[in-house]
Amino acid sequence: MISSLLIETGLILGILVISILFFFQKKNKNYNNYFLILTLFSALFSLFVNHLNVTRKIIEFPYLIRTGNITAYLIFPFLYIYTRNSFYPGRFWQKKDYLLLVPAIFYVVDMLPFYFSSPDFKIDIMRANLDHPERMFKVAEGWISIKGFHFIFRYLWSVLIMVFLVRLIYRNRHIDLKSNNSINRPLFWFIITLNALHLPLIIPGIFGAIFHLRWFSLNYMNMSLALVMVATTIFILFSPLVLYGFLPQISLPPQKHTDNDPDLSIEPELLLPVSSELSKLRIPETEMNAMIEKIEGFMKSNNPFIDQHYSIHDLSRDINIPVYQLSPVINNYYHTNFNSWLNKFRVEYFIQISQLAGKKDLTLDAISKEAGFTNRTTFTNAFKKEKGTTPGQFVKTRQTSH
Repeated sequence: MISSLLIETGLILGILVISILFFFQKKNKNYNNYFLILTLFSALFSLFVNHLNVTRKIIEFPYLIRTGNITAYLIFPFLYIYTRNSFYPGRFWQKKDYLLLVPAIFYVVDMLPFYFSSPDFKIDIMRANLDHPERMFKVAEGWISIKGFHFIFRYLWSVLIMVFLVRLIYRNRHIDLKSNNSINRPLFWFIITLNALHLPLIIPGIFGAIFHLRWFSLNYMNMSLALVMVATTIFILFSPLVLYGFLPQISLPPQKHTDNDPDLSIEPELLLPVSSELSKLRIPETEMNAMIEKIEGFMKSNNPFIDQHYSIHDLSRDINIPVYQLSPVINNYYHTNFNSWLNKFRVEYFIQISQLAGKKDLTLDAISKEAGFTNRTTFTNAFKKEKGTTPGQFVKTRQTSH
């Protein structure tokens, strides 16, 4: 009775929290919440299908038979991406993230003949599985994998991703502990809570799956999934600030775009609401100085700007400073946005290499591309802004003076 109430409550609250997150995105620019939605939807769909299995109502929906494993494969990948992007926002989907989808895709391919089989055939197999619960965990309907492969592999896959999740949280623990930050603390603990809630799905579940323990059942998995939904909904309802992502810890508020000075505009996806709470956030002067020194030291020593596609997310990765801190520092300390700030280095580098003997026969456009500029217009505009003259006139004046 209690388990049924928890599961049904989890289904209702799961729909509620996903709806809240979805409509919240219309007013908020934290697109990382879409990965939270995908995480919760994957868990909710798996819970729904498993609940149909437990109640044997799955027979009435043959097209849903064996589909719960698809989203079960995706719960932890999406949870990992959400957690990673919370600490390192901006680059929401990377090419390597497609690898996280491979097990789910393989499962679908393996089950394609079964999915396209007749409803009566699927119903007969599912009835036999439900009459012998141990067969439910073997997933023997695939045409490629061996019996029992998917269930065991899914748990091992989830454990592997959870290891990376724990490592990710541990590496970024100072976001909460290093500063007395009353705004960022709820999100930090939300991430910990969200990941901890998923642990019962794999630990001790993995032992139950491998050793076929009696207490391990579809009902156990349903209760674990329902608990995720209930706890997540409660957390978000009582602490909605977690939906905004981590807020920057700087002593100056983000500068706003003005028509007279477009260079002070901040990247749209990084704009944050300025509130009385946000104004309380501070970084000690020594820590701020260390951050600036680290940024400038890396730029001067490595010349990363010569890469025409170098982004703030690349810099964040290279110097291990989260984007949510890095962007406001550049915007406020240097009084410019990232692209203009990067172009300052490129202009100086252009001047430096244009004087080399080996560059005398190259055109200004060729040299500018070596400095990291993508086209003549961007190069000319950036140069005029920094030096007050065109590149050609600057080089000609310098040659005349020499």
